[in-house]
Amino acid sequence: MSVSKQADIAPTLRPPPAPLADGMIISANFSVGGFSKRWNHCHQLANFLARYASANEDDPERHATLLSTFFNELLEAVFRNHGPCGEIQIRFRKSQSHIFVEAEVPVNEQSAKFYNHAVQLVNQPDPMSWYREQLENDVPDDDAQALGLLELAVVYGSKLSITEPAGGGQLVLAIQFPFTEVDEL
Repeated sequence: MSVSKQADIAPTLRPPPAPLADGMIISANFSVGGFSKRWNHCHQLANFLARYASANEDDPERHATLLSTFFNELLEAVFRNHGPCGEIQIRFRKSQSHIFVEAEVPVNEQSAKFYNHAVQLVNQPDPMSWYREQLENDVPDDDAQALGLLELAVVYGSKLSITEPAGGGQLVLAIQFPFTEVDEL
């Protein structure tokens, strides 16, 4: 019978990443007032959420960087387009090769119009041509605010949709991020 010595075991700094099961990753709720007052912390929130969502990936730093970009665009759109009061809820979940983000946002007539317009822009037949044209020319204000969300679709292949629950005053902005395909970008 032999007893293994410490030197016989290969040292590892970190265990191999475990595949993340499909399902909820993290959710965050915050008030419109608190979110608006602390806008300068948006990048920190995006970085935190991205690092958490990427913790078990093969290359967590790379995935966190990409997700931080995605999340920051979403948070910026929500910051600029929300109702005057209420609570913002963001849910992150993973399903196979995608990260799904659902942002439940209090809206008024103007902000609901913005989200509907952004979804129309993303779902047009050739959003890349439209996007390039907007970058080269003066962009109308309504379209300029939507450019960040449109960029997620045309550059990264994200899908954007909205649902408006009965009763009004809220909508759910859903974005599907291609989490594994980003390695090919």
